[in-house]
Formats: sequence, C-alpha cells, structure tokens
Amino acid sequence: MSIADWISAEVACVVGGVNRQVLSRARRGTNILRNAAMEVLGQNGTGRRYRNGHVASAPASPPSPDTGNLRRNWKESQFVQANGLGRGIDVKLQIKSDTYYAQFLEKGTRRMSARPHIERIKSKARPEIVALFSGI
Repeated sequence: MSIADWISAEVACVVGGVNRQVLSRARRGTNILRNAAMEVLGQNGTGRRYRNGHVASAPASPPSPDTGNLRRNWKESQFVQANGLGRGIDVKLQIKSDTYYAQFLEKGTRRMSARPHIERIKSKARPEIVALFSGI
C-alpha cells in the first residue's frame, strides 16, 4: 500500500466517523427545536381576555396556548444529503406544524394581526444546536 493510499484510507475513516456523529446528533437537534417550540408557544397571552378565561396573545407576540393543538402537533424530520466535497454530508433539521392554522397565526390574515413564532423558535434553539454540532 502506498502512502497516498494509506492517507486516503485514513481520511475516509475520519470522514466516516464524523458523518456517523452528525447523524446521531441530528435527532437530538430536532428534539431541541421541538423543545424550543414548546417553550415559545407555552407563554401566557398578554392580549384580550375572554369570558372562558383564555387570554389571547397580543399582535406581534407568539400565539398563547388555548387548546394546546399548536404545541402538540409538530412533525420532526432530518434531511441528510452527501455534499460531494470530501464525502461529507449536509444536514437540515426541521419541525413542521400539522395544524392548518399555524400559517395564519404566523403571517396573519385580513382580520387578525400576525402572531409570529417561527423565528423565535429558531432563535431560541440555535445556540444549543450550534453547541451540539460544534463538539464534532
């Protein structure tokens, strides 16, 4: 075995090890996103108070919990793709709400101001996800 072959085999071994670590941490990363969603969407509202005791969220604030459906219904996914550069991989972590009205809360409607929450979830989760992957 030549030195070039040996180096190539060693690099492939190291890259394979890093790829395995990234894959194992991807699931934990989506859990971090989900936990951030639970926290952001679990805040009590500061807007209008209704007879049934529910306090709505104020415009430009994240939606306050009422039934809990928005907090409960998230699908987690990880997309992994070879990047073609040194046989590494690219990972995309995602959570997506299954509730049909999440988009209306995020962007608002003609009768309701937006209750943005997606950027707040990302901002809350970002430092912990960066720390998770920086240890590789």
